[in-house]
Amino acid sequence: MLTVKKLAQSVGVSDDLIRHYTECGLLNPVVNTENHYRFYDEEDFLCLSTARSVKNLGFSLSDVKDYLEDSAQERIDKLRLKKQVIEENIEELIKLKNRIEEVENYLSLTKLCNGTVKDVRRDSIHSIYTYSASKIKAPDLRIVKSFSELFPYTHISIKIPLEELNDPNFQDVYSVQLGLGLIAKYARGFNVDTAPPVESIPEGRFLIIYLKTRDILSLSPEEIRPLLNKAKELGKSFTHQSSGRLLAMERDEKGFLYSILIRVRIGD
Repeated sequence: MLTVKKLAQSVGVSDDLIRHYTECGLLNPVVNTENHYRFYDEEDFLCLSTARSVKNLGFSLSDVKDYLEDSAQERIDKLRLKKQVIEENIEELIKLKNRIEEVENYLSLTKLCNGTVKDVRRDSIHSIYTYSASKIKAPDLRIVKSFSELFPYTHISIKIPLEELNDPNFQDVYSVQLGLGLIAKYARGFNVDTAPPVESIPEGRFLIIYLKTRDILSLSPEEIRPLLNKAKELGKSFTHQSSGRLLAMERDEKGFLYSILIRVRIGD
């Protein structure tokens, strides 16, 4: 028979853990009626060792208590269910790891925010716009909520109207709108409803300009002039509004400086 201290030492745990497991009914010591000392036998040693092993598999203490009463087959069933949950968690963690790597990559693009223009192919993108300098139609709260719940897979989207982008005489500040966007793979992966009023731009050929601005709502043709010049050089007009995105916002002595990209689809 072992005392609390001896049993604790035999398994490498604290005396308090032995007392806690005893109070929870996991261990069943013999109690000396004269001095109320508790004494544990080999069954308690084996139950404690098994309980510690099962607990470290991710089971709660109440689950461990039930586990010790289960048959071998019942234990197998519970382990298989636990394994299934772990596999699902692994899938989610891999997805999150991949998203973290994407965010890192987008942050690295801030070094291009000097007016660099790229001619690329991109997948479709879906956005819901909720904010602008002037009043816009109230968004569908159900859709906004569905997009918002998907952060960090959702990004901040930037819209410049198509008619302003394609107007060669437009010299004013663009009617910029901000909102929430999802690229196609996340919209598909999370089964997001992308029907109107969600605004979608199909996959295809895009021109992208990378720039920095102090006022994200006051973009002008001059700020995106390299993009406009590239479209003119290619003899292409824009087919859709922009689907830009915020890359980073950094604070300095003047306030926030926004690194953004403005992406606009052109004809193939």
